This record gives sequence, C-alpha cells and structure tokens, in this order.
Amino acid sequence: IGLGIPAEPLFRSSIKQANKYGMKVHIWVQVFYDGKWVIPLKKDGSINYGYMKKKVAEVVSYAKISGISGVHLDYVRFPGTAQNYGDSVDAVNYFVKKACSEVRKVKPNCIISAAVMPEPGMTEYYYGQDISTMSKYLDVIIPMAYKGNYVKKTSWITYVTKAFVLESNSAQIWTGIQAYKSDDNSKLLPSSELLKDAKAAKSGGAKGVVLI
Repeated sequence: IGLGIPAEPLFRSSIKQANKYGMKVHIWVQVFYDGKWVIPLKKDGSINYGYMKKKVAEVVSYAKISGISGVHLDYVRFPGTAQNYGDSVDAVNYFVKKACSEVRKVKPNCIISAAVMPEPGMTEYYYGQDISTMSKYLDVIIPMAYKGNYVKKTSWITYVTKAFVLESNSAQIWTGIQAYKSDDNSKLLPSSELLKDAKAAKSGGAKGVVLI
C-alpha cells in the first residue's frame, strides 16, 4: 500500500480491517523518487547524508505504525545514470543498510523488501544496485521481471529469478510479475498466463511472487 498521510484516520482504519481478515500490510516507500528523481549525492559527488537521514526517519515512522508488517523500498536506485557517479553504489548500499538497521530497532520482525531492476549483471553499473550487498541487510529482494515491458516470454522470468537467487546472500527472492500486458497496454492477463508466469518464477528459485 502506498502511503500519503500516516496519521490519516481512514488509512489506519484500513490497516485494522486488513489485519482483521488475516492480511499483512506492507507500506510502499519511494526512496530516490518523488515526482522526480533525487540523486542522493552532493555536487562534489559525496553521499548526501542529510537527505539519507531524513528519508530513513520517514521509513522508520511508517514502520512504527500499528498493524504494519512490512516496508517496501521502491526507487532505491539511480535512474539508469549510476555510471556517471563515483559513489552511486555506496550511496544505495548506505541507505539500505541504515534503513534496515533503524527499522529493526523499532520493529524487529518487520519484513523489509526492495524492488530491483531485472537486469542481471547490469544493476550496479546503471542503477547503483549491488545485489550481493543489499541482500545482506534486506529480508526480500524483488526483481521487477515485467516481461511485457521488456517484450520477453515467460521463460525470461525464470532466467531473471535464477540470476538473482545466485546473487543474493541471504534475502529471499520474491519475483515481481505484471498482471497486465505492459505499461503501454493495461489489458489484464488471463489467470492461466499469470499462473504460468508464477510457476516460471518458482522454477527459478523464487520463494514468492508479487503481482502488480
């Protein structure tokens, strides 16, 4: 669930309702994007610790909300420009490590996940996402294996999943799959195709599947 105003009564009521029916609620947080991309580095190329501190505090405030079982970090990356910055990987790793550490201080059992680009071998260069290091701190890594956007077949989901399973040090891999054709075609996929995609993720070693 995306979060606008944490104190909003309707939001808190929705969490209670979900919990009542046995549903676990994870809050979706945009890390380096808020309508536009935020480069977490200063002009001299060093890590912007001020921004990091503010964003980590935001994540912690969400984790503290009663009834919340997890925090999902999205856009915890550079917009395909990481290769232009010397400390891009260090910046992403720093944020993930700090956010995970601080969240677990207030809610030890909170499941912390992060979305990563589904491009094995290229995530560090373009996005600053060092999977082997990020996976030491996170509970779950979610490669966004959106086959429609990448114009790929179901078998590609297995390939992507396997690659991230091999890169992960301790985090589980929950593969993200699209429930619709692509961002250019919002037509919903038939349940039979979704099931095939989910099975493809499982055959690649995924411990879970996330539908978007």
